[in-house]
Formats: sequence, C-alpha cells, structure tokens
Amino acid sequence: MRRFFTDKIEKPTMKLTGSERKHLAEVLRARVGERVVICPNDGRDYVYETTAFDKDSVTLTFIEDRDNPTEPELKLRAYIAVLKGDKTELEVQKLTELGAAKITPFVCERTVGSGGKTERLRRAAHEAAKQCGRAVSPEVTDVRTLKEILPELRGCDAVVFAYEGAYGKGRSIDEVIGGDERSVAVVIGPEGGFTEEEVAAVREAGYECVTLGKRILRAETAAIAAAAVVMQLCGEWK
Repeated sequence: MRRFFTDKIEKPTMKLTGSERKHLAEVLRARVGERVVICPNDGRDYVYETTAFDKDSVTLTFIEDRDNPTEPELKLRAYIAVLKGDKTELEVQKLTELGAAKITPFVCERTVGSGGKTERLRRAAHEAAKQCGRAVSPEVTDVRTLKEILPELRGCDAVVFAYEGAYGKGRSIDEVIGGDERSVAVVIGPEGGFTEEEVAAVREAGYECVTLGKRILRAETAAIAAAAVVMQLCGEWK
C-alpha cells in the first residue's frame, strides 16, 4: 500500500489535501475503494480506504492501525556539511533510508554549496521515508554553522566526528560505539574536509576525531557509510 504523511489522524473519516492529495489522486490516479497507509509521524501505520474524490481533497475511511516495525530504536542524528549540486539531497535520501531521526545541514569554512535549499531537502526526506516504508519522516533542520552544532552534540550518547586526518591517530567507529547507545551523532564535513582550525575547535569542545579508514572518502560516501556502520554496531540491522 502507498503511504502518505499528515499532521494528524482523524477517525472515522478524514480528508487528504494539498500535495499528498495531488500525489494520490493525480499522480497515482487512485480510485474509490483503494487502501492507503497514513502516517502522522507517531511510529504507527493507519490504514484507510478511499471513499470519495473532489478537486481539493480525498475522503478516507479508517480501517485499522498497527505498529510499524521499520523505525529504529536508535536515534541517529546526522550533521552533514552542505555540498555542491544535488549531493546534499542524495545524502538526505540515503540517511532517511538508513533510519536517521534528525538531519542537520551545516556550513563551515570549505563549504562550496548553497545553504538555501532546506525545503527541497525536507521534500527529499519525505519522499524517501515513503519509499522505504518508514512511519516517521526525519526532521530536517534549517542550515546551521559548525559552531552552532557543537553544543547540540552533548545531548548524544556517542559522537562520530569523521576526519580524514585521524587515521593512525584517532579511534575507529567500532571503538567509539559500544552498541548500547540510545542516540548517536554522526558529523561529516565538506568537500576538502575540515580545516585545522575547525578540528582544533572540535577538540577544544571536548570531542575526538574518528577515522573512517585508510581511504579518503567523498563527503556523501562518508555520510552514508558512517551511518550504516553505526546502525549495524547498534544492532539495527538484525
């Protein structure tokens, strides 16, 4: 069944409006009697049947609700430096598929891409959540600066601050993640990496840099790989 996200659930009937109505009625060309899943971002799936169509809304009748098993227990927060082109959008899509709960784009000294596309990133997360069967579309925040995100990291049980200069000097992800964490932050820098001054600021804030191995990965590859490894170490791929 196709899934759609809404702000709230109404019973025994509700109206699907806006872009979600357009997707169901005009793109998918649904007909009366079809069943869909409605998700209000509470971790459950609500099954409805289409009962009427008009130009502004689709009327849905409630059938049942059930747990959605796809949502991870781990709260993964991904902090990703804005990249040029559509690479940031790719990161958001894949991080959503991997189960990220929150995605924060940020800018730093070597940022090349524009930070003015937050709504597009939110749509990318929204569509990816539908595609992969999630019951929650991750929060995508406004663009921050590196300085602004550092205090937020203290709220996580573990922090993976990826830095290519940490190879042979810093710990690897499996040495940072114990497996029983409830929340983990993954921080990935821009094309060209973090400057020495930024790394010094990170260390001064109390965080250590983590190596992702011998090879220097592209920023978008690093984000996807680091998130996947964290999910595996925390038992989310069992």
